[in-house]
Amino acid sequence: MSNSAEFLVELEENDALIAMQKCIDSFSDLIIKIDHDPQTYTAKIKKSENHKVYIETPFEEKLKTINDSVSIKFFIGTEVFFIKTPIEALDEQLCFSDKAKIIQLKRRKEERHNIPDGWPQLAAIWSIQQKIKNDAVVIDISYSGIRFEIPQLTLPVEKGDIIRIQFKVNKRSEVVCDAKVRFKLKKPNGSHIFGMEFGRIQDSQKSRVRSVVDDIIAHNALKQQI
Repeated sequence: MSNSAEFLVELEENDALIAMQKCIDSFSDLIIKIDHDPQTYTAKIKKSENHKVYIETPFEEKLKTINDSVSIKFFIGTEVFFIKTPIEALDEQLCFSDKAKIIQLKRRKEERHNIPDGWPQLAAIWSIQQKIKNDAVVIDISYSGIRFEIPQLTLPVEKGDIIRIQFKVNKRSEVVCDAKVRFKLKKPNGSHIFGMEFGRIQDSQKSRVRSVVDDIIAHNALKQQI
């Protein structure tokens, strides 16, 4: 089955500061979620000073007892944002850092499609200049991008970098092209997840990508009929 057309992206520092300031200026409602607690808690922004955002809530006593980070959801217009941050009490007032990382919920251009179980594949990222090549596994693919898992990352790659990728899925021909790293995550087991958008790609390579995606769509449609 294809994934949801929505995805989460961590904002760059400047964008995060802008989003936080808009949240503060508009005194946005905050929806607070604690891990392993089915209830949500509402709060209002009271003020911001000394890099702290102070909140007021009828659930103050409950939130004062939380030692772990909480998830805070807020809206700017129709846009949805999340903050994962500890909440602390200063001078008997609840607050969190205005430098906390902010995640935005975005809608992707196209749906991603998981590589079906049992399909043979080969993939890698590499650098011609540094003569480094890391094997990868294709997690999912769309017409405009792909997601890799790299078990052992030795190539220095950061979000925003352009890297050379290659992959071959099932019976289709190999694709070799440049891609921009849009998302990077290190898993607890040490492997890395890269979400990448295809860059300048030749028509022949684009056709191969389209064939892989179409194969997966047809495969999933057939499974649903059985």
